[in-house]
Amino acid sequence: MNRALGGILLGLLLVVPVNGFPADVVIVDAQRQYQLAQTLFEEKEFSAAAHEYIRFVHLFPRHERVAMARYNTGVAFFYAGQLEDARRHLQRMAARFSDAGLATDAMFKLSEVHMAMDNPGLAVSVLRNLITLSRNGEVRDRACFIIGWLLLDNADDLKSRSDYAVYPVREAKKYFSMISPEGEKKYRMADTMTSLNTIDQLKQKRPAVAGGLSLIPGGGFFYCERYRDALVSFLLNTSLMFAAYQSFENDNEFLGGVISFVEAGFYAGNVYGSVASAHKFNKGQKKGFIDRLKQDYRVNHDAVSFQPGFVNNGVALMFKYDF
Repeated sequence: MNRALGGILLGLLLVVPVNGFPADVVIVDAQRQYQLAQTLFEEKEFSAAAHEYIRFVHLFPRHERVAMARYNTGVAFFYAGQLEDARRHLQRMAARFSDAGLATDAMFKLSEVHMAMDNPGLAVSVLRNLITLSRNGEVRDRACFIIGWLLLDNADDLKSRSDYAVYPVREAKKYFSMISPEGEKKYRMADTMTSLNTIDQLKQKRPAVAGGLSLIPGGGFFYCERYRDALVSFLLNTSLMFAAYQSFENDNEFLGGVISFVEAGFYAGNVYGSVASAHKFNKGQKKGFIDRLKQDYRVNHDAVSFQPGFVNNGVALMFKYDF
């Protein structure tokens, strides 16, 4: 009897407004909650959208859009600039890998997050794992294509950090060559591969030669085609050498010693600068080559990137690559 009475009272509380509570209570259903998150994303309120997606997952854990909401959460955090949150959510999705789900998209976006966090080595590693895990030929081709350009774009950075055991440009050629014949046609890689095969023919300067020639002040700079620096180095060093010689000839040993000490520093700088100039020359040659390669691809083909775009039933990856 008491239980029945309690049930009646509870029912009255649910249908009859009580003082202090509004009568127009809004009942949140799955469609409204998901649409709220979508709307916030489209209005570029990315942080708020991410939290609404999270709320959707917690309120409706069995809903068919839960996987999409989890993915959208990572994407929204990415665009909000909350990169660590984006990494955490996308990595959680990537850990549950399946070619049939959104884990593939999560791994592509996770590589973008690592690039935004200035971790090109991790970005490449994510895509390498994707190539290993996926059995989808189109996915593997796309991953190889992106890895190739990531390695070319960040070759010096990767090499300086020792993130890559082999030379990144050579590795880029390997991944481009792993693209299937269908993928080569899709990405129109023939011209790019032909150009890449000529990279070993670039004009280079040998640092050891530059250092040896710098024994004659300015010689190393001249070899590296830095003619103004060569002239300045030659005039400065020879002037100081002559001044020191004159001082010693005039029995002014103290002044000669001071000038000789100063000249030793300039002379060492001439040698070091020549060797560094050779490295800089080679780096500039490769950077210029890669920039021209990208420019040629941009002129002759569509730029490619992978960015999320909203469609009626969720998120679709828009295929475009931007340099």
